Amino acid sequence: MLLACLLIMAASALTFALVAAAPGNVAALIAERAAGPGADAEMIKRIGEELGLNDPLPIRYGRWLAGALGGDFGISLRTGKPISDEFAARVPLTAALLAGGGILAFFLSLTLGLAGAVSNGGTMDRFLHAFSLIGASTPNFFVAALLVIVFSVMLGWVPTFGTSGFTSWLLPWVTIALFPASVLSRVVRVNLQEAMSRPFATTGFAKGYTRTQVLLREALPNIAIPFLTTFGAQFTLMIIGSIVVETVFALRGVGAFFIEAIRFRDFIGMQSVLLLFVVFFVMVNFLVDMVCLVADPRLRRARGA
Repeated sequence: MLLACLLIMAASALTFALVAAAPGNVAALIAERAAGPGADAEMIKRIGEELGLNDPLPIRYGRWLAGALGGDFGISLRTGKPISDEFAARVPLTAALLAGGGILAFFLSLTLGLAGAVSNGGTMDRFLHAFSLIGASTPNFFVAALLVIVFSVMLGWVPTFGTSGFTSWLLPWVTIALFPASVLSRVVRVNLQEAMSRPFATTGFAKGYTRTQVLLREALPNIAIPFLTTFGAQFTLMIIGSIVVETVFALRGVGAFFIEAIRFRDFIGMQSVLLLFVVFFVMVNFLVDMVCLVADPRLRRARGA
């Protein structure tokens, strides 16, 4: 846990420094939006002093980090509202998108990977190869556009955008789950194939188990660790995919707020979202490590040693 906290601190410092080094003057932006193009240098200087923008970078970072730890991320330059209020309204939408997409990717990848292993060179196995290749190489925005055209415009089965009900989440969930499901299904298939060559699989066949029974009883539990670690990595990458998905489907989540902050040069909003992303990355990987320790006693013994 200490390492996770140190990693968050280091990443937040790097993020703050990169945003601070970006072209543009925050005080000038605020003055321009308050007084229009006629904002003078005296006004810009006064705003910079009031906000502490003339202080050394380490002092500004410490002040911002102390506020962020207390839930005060500052005021958005675009909306003029506290960023904590923006997060309170937007984080639940992004969380629902990631949770639904993660659950779909989890079960879809296990189902396809197992089906491919049972088929073992048959039609389903070849379909899995094609699905993995196409899903992993197709960008989210293209998948989203294709799904909207087919299922919303042509068939009219689901809404085009918004969060009006359960059906309105189906297309965003499928879009964001396609890439991780493609990668994970291949991971499941390859690891099951390798597990079937181990002695415990031979013992299972000697007991009279069918191939499906050996896969479910013997092989599947033994691929839990590589599957969980890969799932954790893919789940963290889904936060990047959420930026595109939220924009396409008009979901007012954190990803959409990040795009708006970039477009309007809202530096305070950008660094706050990046900090939120960093915390998400670190915490997901930390939780995956804890689950792996619980699932595999060998890891606990190795850590204890």
